[in-house]
Amino acid sequence: MSEDAKSPGPRTRNIIENQLFRRQRSLKLEALQRQRTLDSNDGVEGLGADAEPFDKTHIVIIFTEKAKLRHCQDVEKIIQEFGIQTTLEIVGKTEKYLYLSASVDTLLRLADAAELEKMTTTNSMQKFNHGCISDFLLPGMGKEQILRYCEIPVLIKDVIQDGIKSYVQKGYIEDMFPLHDILYLERFNWNLKRTKLPIEDIRNYFGSSIGLYFGFIEFYTKALIFPALFGILQNVFELNISLVCSFYVVWTTIFLELWKRKCAGYSYRWGTIEMSSLDKPRSAYTGQMKPDPITGKMTLHYPMRYTYLQMYCISYPVVLGCVVAAGWFALYQFQIEAEVLADFGPDSWLLYVPVIVQSVLIAIFSWAYEKLATFLTNLENHRTRSQYDRHRVNKLMLFEIVNNFFSQFYIAFVLHDLRQLKYQLMMQLLVFQVLCIAQEIGIPLLAVLRQKYAEFRHREVAEEKLRSISDLPRYEQSFYESGLDEYHSTYEDYLQVCIQFGFVVLFAAVAPFAAIGALINNVFAVHIDMWKLCNIFKRPFARRAKNIGAWQLAFELLSVMSLLSNCGLLFLQPNVKDFFSHWLPSVPDLSFVIFEHLLLGLKFLIHKVIHERPRWVRIGLLKADFETSQALKQLKKFKAEANKMA
Repeated sequence: MSEDAKSPGPRTRNIIENQLFRRQRSLKLEALQRQRTLDSNDGVEGLGADAEPFDKTHIVIIFTEKAKLRHCQDVEKIIQEFGIQTTLEIVGKTEKYLYLSASVDTLLRLADAAELEKMTTTNSMQKFNHGCISDFLLPGMGKEQILRYCEIPVLIKDVIQDGIKSYVQKGYIEDMFPLHDILYLERFNWNLKRTKLPIEDIRNYFGSSIGLYFGFIEFYTKALIFPALFGILQNVFELNISLVCSFYVVWTTIFLELWKRKCAGYSYRWGTIEMSSLDKPRSAYTGQMKPDPITGKMTLHYPMRYTYLQMYCISYPVVLGCVVAAGWFALYQFQIEAEVLADFGPDSWLLYVPVIVQSVLIAIFSWAYEKLATFLTNLENHRTRSQYDRHRVNKLMLFEIVNNFFSQFYIAFVLHDLRQLKYQLMMQLLVFQVLCIAQEIGIPLLAVLRQKYAEFRHREVAEEKLRSISDLPRYEQSFYESGLDEYHSTYEDYLQVCIQFGFVVLFAAVAPFAAIGALINNVFAVHIDMWKLCNIFKRPFARRAKNIGAWQLAFELLSVMSLLSNCGLLFLQPNVKDFFSHWLPSVPDLSFVIFEHLLLGLKFLIHKVIHERPRWVRIGLLKADFETSQALKQLKKFKAEANKMA
């Protein structure tokens, strides 16, 4: 342990140093877990075949220095009322831990209350019923295998968070997080022999929200192979732009429609496909307790009129102002370029400076606007996580499209300078990829460099502390993981992919190699994302999701915009203009409208032909509805017979 942590001051918060210590202890923790696994004599498919599922610590609560012993004991008693097993450990004035675990029966009872969707013996998804456990025991499965690894900490957190909320607000509880499983994390190590990501394992450990992100990025990266190959052909054979437009209309539409089908398969297997706006409110949602009109249970309610007032009177005017400012800044860059050109000539290297500076400032503006959009969306007080994410992403994408692509549209359709468009696009894409790579690699590289320094500060746990610690490996892991960064959401990852998608498709007619750069970047970025998630972040509580939410609409919007922009580039070609001016001298622009509508019709036809849910998913949902209706009939029949006998 470091000297700072050993002193009576606040617990160290150095992420890299904590990460080093956790890895230094990993062999000891692994040996301990393997020994417990051998003693338990059974593995759990959902929790990891080589990890003990329910006799371990699932959640750690850390108390602040302000919390007294009585406060810690009060929290412990509240949690125990829900049937949760607790272990309170007071290591010192600044270190107070409460370890939470639960028995199999308690967890299954909580799963029943949470109405988790589980696979039944009839191969249909039904809400879990604790009174009919046998219906959910598939061949070779024990009841401890019903719950997935990611579901256990969430079930415990959801049942206790209202009871301990006042202690969090008063500043007695500093943090609450689930512990990483050292053995399970080994499944996510970079394996050169592996041809695809372990999506099911990712979902089982991190939850469906993160699982869907990695499922999407894997699907998108494989789909990029087609435009990458087409870009090579486009550059070698100088393909006609009309063919390029048609290809990207077909590719973007098929890619997004096939992803919907794959996403539906994921969400059906993971029991999230039936999620709706009536689901459980997010933790930050505020309101008054009133009876729910559907279930009759007391739930939080907030008048929607206040949300709409905030959205249309404050949020969107502010967003519009930011969009106008971003557009003005993009135009100002052209004025600077014109002045540099006039002063230094067309061959000066200084002409590169305005574009590079603009690309860097675009990244800075994106960061600042993300904070503003998050603040505005918080004020709107949306009920569910999906609603919150949708409105947040809508604000962000409106700004990001203008911030990143307004200058390209201005060059293409106002200045009509395709050479400058290609130069501007490639420079912005290059800077964007460099900044993304720097962000992806910089933090892990910093971790490696600082580990060497941290080794010299390492000290063992003091003897006086050892006497107050009941389980040293658990304490060490809890202490060091408490200093890791908190993982908030997949927003930044989706945003990078979405902007990259825009660079690939919006002006594909003049940037044939953009898809190749995106493909190479994604092959490495997805593994770096996984490494960071496993090594420099606390393990997040799992979030349920049935799709990628508003990001699907963002990708579809860019797909339609790419159709219009590439068609516009086609009709900027002199030979195309002359051809249609000869045949339609009175209305030459009508040809653009006809061609653009033909491609939109092709896009719509593909959309209708490809169903958004696979047939086996549709059959599974219908089968579940049929079984539910049959069970309801049997219940009514049973009640009627009981009344007759009475």
